[in-house]
Amino acid sequence: MLAVGEAAPDFEATTTQGTAFRLSAARGSPVVVYFFPKAFTGG
Repeated sequence: MLAVGEAAPDFEATTTQGTAFRLSAARGSPVVVYFFPKAFTGG
């Protein structure tokens, strides 16, 4: 778990448009990263 103010590790994910997004490409811009459980799973 990250501490408040700690930088998130770089990662790559696929956008809803099917393109790749790398967190490091947004360096210097405000970014909100939100993770949620997979649909229809407990939690």
